Amino acid sequence: TGILALVLFPLTSPLFGNRVSRTLGHGLLVVLRTTPEFFLAFFFLILLGPSMLPGIFALALHTGAIVAHLTGRFSETLRLRADAPSGINRYAWEVLPRISPNLLAFLLYRWEVIMRETAVLGILGIHTLGFYIDSSVAEFRFDRTALLILATVLLNLGVDALSRTIRRHLRLQPGKGTPAHKAPASS
Repeated sequence: TGILALVLFPLTSPLFGNRVSRTLGHGLLVVLRTTPEFFLAFFFLILLGPSMLPGIFALALHTGAIVAHLTGRFSETLRLRADAPSGINRYAWEVLPRISPNLLAFLLYRWEVIMRETAVLGILGIHTLGFYIDSSVAEFRFDRTALLILATVLLNLGVDALSRTIRRHLRLQPGKGTPAHKAPASS
């Protein structure tokens, strides 16, 4: 998800490309982020067979597009110097260091969401906790079902607490840059 977001966010950022390329990039991200994870997982399930890969690819594509869109929108607030570099140097040395706090905050937030969604993707037969919960319900093994649901809840609470701790430690908040990265206030 992080790698996809890093690759895809310049497609919509006004700091890269022209109007046509940004429109096409925006269209691609709209398709990827609005296509339900279930559909993407089912599509990859047909291509790759039953394993965890369809779920991984589906969640990575969907979430990568969401984070890329949000990061691209955040990059609109950046003001570059008149002598700012262009091309790959602009990406690597000017824009990426300035958007990385927000990118990381978005990724940590979406990590929590992905953890919850992996349980749901088990209904498609993808071997996640949701698959085992669904199987135990089908076998009327409600003791196992309760234990797996409890494990899912504890796992999600752990991920949420870890993510919150990391964000607090790094002073990250989605949608807010550090004071040096905020756009100047308009008069």
